[in-house]
Amino acid sequence: MHLRPLFYTSLTAAALLGGLFANSLEPARRVDAWTSDLWHVVAGKRYEPSRVAVALLDDAALAAEPDRPLVFWGPLYAKILARLRQVGAVAVGMDIQPALSPVTWMDIIGADTSRDFDREFMLELSKGNVILAASVSTESGEASFSLPAMDYLLALPHHEADLGLTNVPLDRDGVVRRFAPALYGEGEPRLSFAAALAQKAAPDAPGLAGLDDRQALAPRPIPFAGPPGTFAPVSFARLLAPEALSDPQVQALAGKIVILGIDIHGAHDRLASPYSLPLIGAPREFMPGPEIHANIIEALLTGRSLSPIGSGAAAALWLPFLAACSLACSRLGPGRSALAGGGLGIIAFGLGYALFLKGLLLPLAGLDLGLVAIWAGANAVRLTRGEREKAHIRQAFGKYVSEAAITAILASGKPPAPGGSSATVTILFSDIRNFTTLSEKLTAEQVVELLNVYFSKVCDIILANGGMIDKFIGDAVMAVFGAPLADPKHARQALATALGMVAAATEFEDWMRNRFPHLGDWRFRIGVGLHSGPAVVGNIGSKQRLDFTVIGDTVNTASRLEGFTKEMGCPVVASQTVVDMAGAGVVTGRQELAHVKGKSEPVPALEILGLAAN
Repeated sequence: MHLRPLFYTSLTAAALLGGLFANSLEPARRVDAWTSDLWHVVAGKRYEPSRVAVALLDDAALAAEPDRPLVFWGPLYAKILARLRQVGAVAVGMDIQPALSPVTWMDIIGADTSRDFDREFMLELSKGNVILAASVSTESGEASFSLPAMDYLLALPHHEADLGLTNVPLDRDGVVRRFAPALYGEGEPRLSFAAALAQKAAPDAPGLAGLDDRQALAPRPIPFAGPPGTFAPVSFARLLAPEALSDPQVQALAGKIVILGIDIHGAHDRLASPYSLPLIGAPREFMPGPEIHANIIEALLTGRSLSPIGSGAAAALWLPFLAACSLACSRLGPGRSALAGGGLGIIAFGLGYALFLKGLLLPLAGLDLGLVAIWAGANAVRLTRGEREKAHIRQAFGKYVSEAAITAILASGKPPAPGGSSATVTILFSDIRNFTTLSEKLTAEQVVELLNVYFSKVCDIILANGGMIDKFIGDAVMAVFGAPLADPKHARQALATALGMVAAATEFEDWMRNRFPHLGDWRFRIGVGLHSGPAVVGNIGSKQRLDFTVIGDTVNTASRLEGFTKEMGCPVVASQTVVDMAGAGVVTGRQELAHVKGKSEPVPALEILGLAAN
C-alpha cells in the first residue's frame, strides 16, 4: 500500500526533529553513553601507549615491607623518585596523597623521633618535575581543597603550582567517561592532575591548548587507549630492588611520565570505565585510578581526542537512514518494514563504530528513536487506512455476499479495484411464476411481506453457497458466483444454489397458504436460469450512484435461459457451459436449443435435476 510521498517526507522531517530534541535529554544521553561503552569493549586495545607509564604500590611491594605502615613509606618514595630520575623519567606524578607526614603523625601520638625521618623524600620533591595529588570537594557549595601534608607541600619548588587535582567527573551511572583539564575554585583555575603532569613534561603539548579559556575547560570524553592493563604497571618492588637500574621494565620508563599510585587489596582507587560495561558471562572490570590519569595524559601529549559530533552533522548523517526507513515503510508491510528498520539501526551502529575509531562520537539514540517513530507512524496510518477500507468493503458488500466471502476478500489483501475488470463467472436469474396473477389476489402490503419472506430464504441459500446478490428486479433476483472474489467452483456452487432455491420454494408454499388462506391451493413455483462465461465486474453507474455489478453477454444469456424454463416446463435450466464447468455429478434431464436474442447460434439448454456430492 503506497501512501502519498508528502506524508512520508513530513514523517521523516518530524522524526529527524524529534530525534534531535530527544538527543538533548538525559535518557538519550545515557543510551549514547552505553553505546559508546560497547564500542570501547568491541575495539579493545586501540593503540600502544608511548608517553606515559604507571608504577604501583601493589600487594607484592607491600609484602616486601610487611612491618612498614604506609605513612612511613617516605624514605621508599624518595628511593623510587631517585631511581626514576636516574633512568630518565621526564616527570613523576604521585597519585598518592599523604595527608600526614611521619613527623606530624608521631607528634600527634607523642612519639619521640627524629625530625629528619622524611628528609630524603622532601629533598627529592624539592628537585622538581614532581606533581603531588590534591583534590577538591564542592559538597558544601564552596570549593574545599584537600592538600598533601604541609611538610611535603613546602618541599615542592613551586608549592601549590606543583599540585594537580585528581578529581574526575562521574556520570550518573558512576562511570568515568570524561575529564576536565582544569577545575575552577576560588580565583584562577587549578589544573587537573593529568593536565599538570602533561604541562610539566611538555608545556606545548597539543592537548593543552586553551587552558586559559573557561569554555575550553568543560569536561570532554577520554580517548582511552584500551581496557584495564593497557598501561602495564611496574611494581614498586621492582623499583626498590637492588638491581632496579638494570631491570628492563624499569629502563623502559626512560623518557616517560610516570604515575605513582596504590593498588593493593582493600584499597578502593578503582573506578568503572567504559570497559566496565556488564556483558553476559563476563565480569565487570574496573580500572585503577592511576591508569585513568595515564589515559588522559597520553591523550593530552599525543593530541588524541574523542569528539562528540554536533547536532548539524548528526542530522546530516541521520537523514539517509530516516529516509530509507520511510521508503521501506511505504513499500513493505509492518513485519518486513520492522526488519528493514532494524537493519538500518545495525548499519548506523556500524557507521558510529567506524567514526569512533576515527575519534568521533556519533549520537544514535535520537536516530533509533526516529526509526521507531517512522515505523510506528507509517503503520498506524496504514492500520487506520486499512480499517477504513475494511469498513468500506463490509459496507459495500455486507448485504450482498456472505461473511465468509468478505473475510476472504479482506484476507486476500486485494479488495475489488475501482472501475471494472474481466472475470469468468456464473450468473443466476430466478423469477416467481405467475407473480402478476398472485399479486392481484393480495394487497400491496401483503405482496411486500410475501417477497421479503421469500427473498430472505433464497438469499440465505445464495450466500451460503458463496454467491453475491447482485440485484432484485421486481419478483426476480440476480446472483453472481465467482465475483467479487474469484472461485474455481463458481459453476457448481451456482447449480447447488438453484436446486436449493427450488426446494425452498416448495417449503415456502406451505408458509404462504397458512399466511394467506384465501389463496386456496395456490402452487408457488419459480424458474431459475444459469450461464457461465466472461463478464465485466466492477463499480458501474454515474457520479451520483455507483453499484458493484456484472454486465456482459453472459448476464443476458442467463436472463434468457431463466425465461426459457417456461418453454421447457422445468424449474432449473443451465447452459452446457455451466454443466461442463461444474464437473462430474451433474444430473440432467431434457436438453433443448434455446434461441437467445442477440446470438446467431442457439444455446444448448439442459434441465438440471440434481447434483451429486463431489
